[in-house]
Amino acid sequence: MLNRRAFTGAALALAAGIALSACAPTEPQPPTIRAVVDSNASLSTLARLLANANVAELGGAGPWTVFAPRNSAFEALPEGEVDRLLLPENREELARVLGVHVVSGDYPASSLVNSTTTLTTASGLSIIVDGFNGVNVGGVEVVQPDVIASNGVLHIVDGIIVPPQ
Repeated sequence: MLNRRAFTGAALALAAGIALSACAPTEPQPPTIRAVVDSNASLSTLARLLANANVAELGGAGPWTVFAPRNSAFEALPEGEVDRLLLPENREELARVLGVHVVSGDYPASSLVNSTTTLTTASGLSIIVDGFNGVNVGGVEVVQPDVIASNGVLHIVDGIIVPPQ
C-alpha cells in the first residue's frame, strides 16, 4: 500500500512528465506545395504562372500530386510562349496547361514505378504515367521525385506536359 508521501511523489512525477511532454518540440510541418514552389529558385517560372492563374488550391488541404516543371522546361518552349500565357486574355489556357500538371490525391513515386497508371488531372484530362525505366508522365521525365509537402507531393519534371487537343 502506498503511503501518502509516496503517492504524492508519484503524482508529482507524473504531472511533471505530462508537462514536459507538452513542452517537447514537435516536428515542423513541411510547407504546402505552393510554398515549396514559391521558395524554390528552379521553380520560379512555375511560381509566376501559378500566381498569374490565381491557383490558390495548391496552398490548401489537398492532397495533391504536382508534376512541377522546372525553369529549364519553360525555357525550352518557343520564344515568347510564357509571356503569351501570362496575358490576361490567355488566363483560361494558362489554367488548363497548369491543371494538366496537377492530380488530386497523393501519388508518391513508389506508387507509380513498375506499372502504367492513368491519372485524371485537375483539368479533367487523362495522363498516362509510365513507371518502367524511371517515371515518365505524359512524355515528360520525372527528374526529382517525392518532394514532400504538407498537402501532397511534387515530382519535378524536365518538360511541359502538353494537354491533348
